[in-house]
Amino acid sequence: MLKGQTTVTKENLLQWIENYRWMVETIEEARQPVAKADINSYIGAKTAMYGIEATLPKASGGTSDPVYTEVQRRVYSLNYRIKEYEQKIEEVQKRIPYVIGDREVEVLHRLLDGDSMRAIGKHMKLSSTTIFRVRNNILSQMMK
Repeated sequence: MLKGQTTVTKENLLQWIENYRWMVETIEEARQPVAKADINSYIGAKTAMYGIEATLPKASGGTSDPVYTEVQRRVYSLNYRIKEYEQKIEEVQKRIPYVIGDREVEVLHRLLDGDSMRAIGKHMKLSSTTIFRVRNNILSQMMK
């Protein structure tokens, strides 16, 4: 079960497997700007320490800069979503070892890579009906 969230059902697990690739990519994308942030990045209002600006009155309360407010909103929203994605990915990864069988493992990894059922069937030279059956078998194994 996810920490403080919904219970893990077959439907939830299937959705997380289908969304796995883009959730991982979103997390990677969100972490890149943080790694590149430097001292001069636009993280907050700067206060002058020297010169005439240091003697002027300081603003009180919040900022009226709409760009800064939007950046703050996006950072908060992104952090919240990233935590959700990390929990879902962790739950899927925790259940991967439960999958047994060469065919099932291959289909699972291709699903996690974002391949469609049709593409998986074409690659493995199996019908889409067989792939659906294998996928349902994978979900049953992961729910144990």
